[in-house]
Amino acid sequence: MNGLQNGLGDKAAAYVSNGTNETVLSTLTTLDCRETLGLTARYSKDKADHARRVYLARQANDAEILARYAEVLGAATGSEQGDLSGSKHTPLPLRALFTIAGTGLVESSNRWPRPVIDGSACNLTPEFCLAVCRAAGGSATDLFDILFQDDGRWETQTEIRRLPELFDFAPLARDHPEELLSAGRRISASGKVVLIKQMRKWSFFSEPAFCGYLTEMTADGAKSVRQEAVQVMMTLPHEQVLPVAEKNLSEGSAPVRSAMVSLLAGLQAPEALNILREHQKTEKTARIKAAIESALTVETVNTRETEEADDATSYLALDGSRVEIPPKRMPSTAPEITFSKEDLQHLSELIKKENAEIDRRNKTRTGLSKYVEPSLSSGFANQIIELLNGPPEEFLLEKNQLMRMFLYHTARDSWTLPTLKRMPQDRALRFALRMSRDFDAAFHQGDYTAGDAYISYYVNSEGADYRVLEDLNATGVAQIQYGSWGDRKSRHAGPGDLIREEMSRDWFNYEVADLPREAIWPLLAESFDVFDQAFGLRSADDLKPSRFHAIRFLHLLPKTPQRYYGPLLEVATGTTKTGRAEAREMLTGAPGLAERVVALLDDTRQDVRAGAAEWIADLGLQEATKALQARLKKEKSDLAQAAILTTLSRLGVELSDYVGPKALLAEAEKTLKKAKFDKLEWLIDDHLPTMKYRSGQKVPSEVIKAWLFLANKLKQPGGNKLFDIYLDQLDPESAKELSTWIFDAWINYDTQRPSNAEANAYAEQHADQNWKSMLRWVKDYTREQAFRELYNGIKSQYLNSGAATKGVLALTKHTDPAHAAASVRNYLKAHGSRTSQASSLLDLLAAKGDPLSLQIVISAATRLKQKGVQAYAGKLVEAVADARDWTMDELADRTVPSAGLNDEGILELPCGREEKPYSARMDDEFKLVVLNPDGKKIKGLPAGDDDATKASKKQLSASKRELKQVITLQGERLYEALCAERRWPVQDWIRDFRDHPVMGRLTERVIWLGENGEGALLGAFRPTAEGDYVDAEDNEVEPQSFASIRLAHGALLAAEQAEAWVQHLTDYEVKPLFTQFGRPLLALTEEQGKETRIEDRKGWTTDTFTMRGAASRLGYERGEAMDAGYFNEYIKNFRSAGLSAVIEFSGNCLPEENLPAAAIHLEFVKLLNNNRRSRAVSLAEVPPVLLSECWNDYRDMVAKGSHDPDWEKKMPWM
Repeated sequence: MNGLQNGLGDKAAAYVSNGTNETVLSTLTTLDCRETLGLTARYSKDKADHARRVYLARQANDAEILARYAEVLGAATGSEQGDLSGSKHTPLPLRALFTIAGTGLVESSNRWPRPVIDGSACNLTPEFCLAVCRAAGGSATDLFDILFQDDGRWETQTEIRRLPELFDFAPLARDHPEELLSAGRRISASGKVVLIKQMRKWSFFSEPAFCGYLTEMTADGAKSVRQEAVQVMMTLPHEQVLPVAEKNLSEGSAPVRSAMVSLLAGLQAPEALNILREHQKTEKTARIKAAIESALTVETVNTRETEEADDATSYLALDGSRVEIPPKRMPSTAPEITFSKEDLQHLSELIKKENAEIDRRNKTRTGLSKYVEPSLSSGFANQIIELLNGPPEEFLLEKNQLMRMFLYHTARDSWTLPTLKRMPQDRALRFALRMSRDFDAAFHQGDYTAGDAYISYYVNSEGADYRVLEDLNATGVAQIQYGSWGDRKSRHAGPGDLIREEMSRDWFNYEVADLPREAIWPLLAESFDVFDQAFGLRSADDLKPSRFHAIRFLHLLPKTPQRYYGPLLEVATGTTKTGRAEAREMLTGAPGLAERVVALLDDTRQDVRAGAAEWIADLGLQEATKALQARLKKEKSDLAQAAILTTLSRLGVELSDYVGPKALLAEAEKTLKKAKFDKLEWLIDDHLPTMKYRSGQKVPSEVIKAWLFLANKLKQPGGNKLFDIYLDQLDPESAKELSTWIFDAWINYDTQRPSNAEANAYAEQHADQNWKSMLRWVKDYTREQAFRELYNGIKSQYLNSGAATKGVLALTKHTDPAHAAASVRNYLKAHGSRTSQASSLLDLLAAKGDPLSLQIVISAATRLKQKGVQAYAGKLVEAVADARDWTMDELADRTVPSAGLNDEGILELPCGREEKPYSARMDDEFKLVVLNPDGKKIKGLPAGDDDATKASKKQLSASKRELKQVITLQGERLYEALCAERRWPVQDWIRDFRDHPVMGRLTERVIWLGENGEGALLGAFRPTAEGDYVDAEDNEVEPQSFASIRLAHGALLAAEQAEAWVQHLTDYEVKPLFTQFGRPLLALTEEQGKETRIEDRKGWTTDTFTMRGAASRLGYERGEAMDAGYFNEYIKNFRSAGLSAVIEFSGNCLPEENLPAAAIHLEFVKLLNNNRRSRAVSLAEVPPVLLSECWNDYRDMVAKGSHDPDWEKKMPWM
């Protein structure tokens, strides 16, 4: 420290040693000396600094000296306290001292978490720590604060919290109960949870003082603390808990009483339920009364007569039936194989090939790197064969990095995975476990290593059983990690940990619904102890399963277990949306459910009342009508009022008394008294349109303002039945005008950018400065470049965001479908990165439900750059399809817009006061041409200001826009159907396609195949414009003779048949929608079919812009950007086939530059429900048409290039 100020270090050392030169403390507060004192880093390589840390933890023995050293550290720390242990209530010197001392408790190691030292080497005993605290003016409270405070932030240094691993602090805590509990009240929620767990380990809760603290924590403001406290209380003896619970029910505050209800309900003991039943008579808080009623309802359900309890053979379902759990399906153990000389030779050839590749990489390595990649030993093949012929338990490659990388990754698809598949399942799974170290791949179904790939393969195979994985998981190989980031611990996996660990994860990168249900549900049915922990029915230890995750897994069972009626009812009627829909679905049909839901209408929480009303509508409870109407009379919450009115409408109740002009105005005036429009000023301050009711009466502006306020407050861009009712009160034209005004205003507001003049002014002001600054790095950088970049930067900025006011879109459902669809399509293309707003607009289109709107949502669910929005669109489409009991493909087929054309393909356009019959038809280019009353083509409709002419011109413009969108979208869909080899029942194909005025014309531009009921090909045909069906030789074909119809492709027909169709199309001058014949066909050998990648264009070079242009034309999208904006994939999803085609190339970085590029490989991966990619599939699993088409795409992307042997050397991103 003398280097910072002459003599400073000497003065500080003197103060620490003997207390002299105390003024040095005030000097330290004015200097920046944190780094000098080692306060800025968790660990230090500086020998002196490291020595100080070690000394503090292991050798220091003078409390007075340490107290003064703490003052020096505290003074130097100043306001930079974000990474210190302990809470803000603890004196700063102590926090600084123990933070640094804590880093001396761990060994120098590359392992994480770092192991702690042996207790015999540490001098920070409980007694000495307390002495230091007191010497520094602190207390035992401060010490406990430091040991148990947990703010959950990764940057906080938490090593000192590991001190209780070295010493038993229980005696000190027992001697200072008030100080311990004082610290327990002031630390953070996470810290309280840690302390409660520790006190449970110390068996403190049998003592009244500590049990009182536990009871107090059941009413803490943090949910995690409440749950932990209740779960721990459930583990205590009933004779201790029940009197405490009864006393607190009668004397405690509302939060405490609520916690006691949860406790007693969870115990489910007769004595506990009797206490609830007795207290129910005097409880006045509606929310607590409702919770008691739920608990007693659970008792009614759970006390139904049954001969058996839940066990490993069966469980009792909510409907009273027993669900039998099938016997475990054991993995195959035969035939046992021994790897032979042929396997050795094959493996040796692969190693030789890899060594040649390593040699090539070493020779082409550029830059300053001197790294030389080592070759694989010639003895590798013998070692691997020997290991695979030996016991799986001896298969350990941790010390041989090269062999592990080769076997697990390089040769994953070419050798290791096929080798595992040759083995009996039992042996292969044991090897896979040692390769992957766990069975995580059974859930995320990835294929990062060969072991992961085999595990994923196994769980998706016939006869798979997750119980087999559970047994292997508990053999001592798999490791479980738990604890916070800074306090990570690990142990060997034990019984039940396979599913327990999975439910304890913070997040999933997969959809639980995508897991193989038949393989996993028996394990779930045998894991009710894990579900009990998740639902708070049993205390959890190191791993704490998530309630929400548990609900998702519980949904995979054939029937809902009766034992979880109570927890599910709590979630279904709670205020948290997460898991609520799933819980309600699982409770459908449960005994006593209707009464419980109706009772929730009187809950004290508005969102619970609103949720109850919504659930009543979902359940179709007509008997709840009177209760709803009674509640509506006294309801003051806008949220609940809207939900109740919506439910009454869904139940068929006449609402004229509630939504007539007088009622609407009265309600509006009441609403506006409390309304704040600060977020809607941009809309309200604009000129509100003049509206009319259906009766012709003018709508007061107060009504429109109140609707806007309510819509914004509810934040439901898709609207609800209430707003449908409101809009239906308006004259149809007024409703349309209002919807369009709000819709356009919201989009304009959300997408507003700075003007050209503003951007010019800003760029001019800062161009010189930026230009001169950049010249230091880019010598030929010009002022014009600086100006343009500044200009573009300003123009790319958004001035506003519509996210906060997305709720007003609920009033826009009457917007013209063509206008709404076109606007949203343009928005997604130009502003799709605004994911919240994009999702809101898709919400609106899904709610509109007209064919054109739905086609936009379907398109967004299939292809959209923003994957989160794409997944959201997929869920919207699924919801619409489920509501109509259709598949997603059927929904897309049956909602194709007609662009206003009638069944004969005519758009009727009456003009003039006499309404002369003008019309329009599609021409051969799929464009509308106008015909006069005599049927002759004319340029456009005649001029006129009569209503009929105006309406027809408006219709013609809308139809042209709509038709253009339909042709584009349906062409893409038909091509995807070709690749996915989709089949249609002949009657569906005729109804949805041939009889459709637009699709019927599209069907004439492609060739179709007819099949019998067994899928055998009967013939090929083409529909004609005259309504006939002909084959390639013009012979008539009868489609009704087929069972199903599919699109033709060269891969499905003989060469001469394909050539005949090409000639047919040429002869009749038919312009195909897309190429079905003529592209090269890929015929796989048996060995190629086992591979997962095609690499016949690997190393073919071009440039990134040429590749991007080709990919875009072929319908591929850029893959997800990784670190620093780097991406190296082009992707095309085929939802109908459940696959995604992935073309990997050398890569580029955002923003894109035109650089050298090379193709690498093509592979196909499983596409799950949320558009998430799963494991790569073998080429043999890919439909032949899809395989050939994407193979051609892969080659076409570099068709203008050529192979370069030194391609890797020339790629900037490799």
